[in-house]
Amino acid sequence: MKKRADFNARLFEALKNRYLLTGLFGLFWVTFISDIDLVYLTKSQRQLNQMHADVAHYQEQIRETHQQLEALTTNPKLLESFAREEYFMKRDNEDLFRIVRAK
Repeated sequence: MKKRADFNARLFEALKNRYLLTGLFGLFWVTFISDIDLVYLTKSQRQLNQMHADVAHYQEQIRETHQQLEALTTNPKLLESFAREEYFMKRDNEDLFRIVRAK
C-alpha cells in the first residue's frame, strides 16, 4: 500500500508541472484533434504507398510498350501481324471475316 501511495504522490506532483501538462495536451491535440492528426497521416501514408505501387506498375507497362514498339519498328512481318490482329487490317485483294462470340 505504501508503494501505491508513493506512486500516487509522484503522479500528482508530475501532473502539477505545467510544462508536462502542456506537453501532454499538445501531444493529445496533435494525435487526435488537429486537422493533420494521426488518422489522417496513416491514411495519407497508405495512399502514398499505393501511388508508389501504381507508378512501378505503369513504369513496367511503359517498358514493355517500348520493347513492343522496338520490335514492331524493326520487323515488318511482326508489324503486319500486329496490324491484322489488333486493328483487323487487310490487303486489297483479301476478304476478312471476323467471328464474334455471343456473350
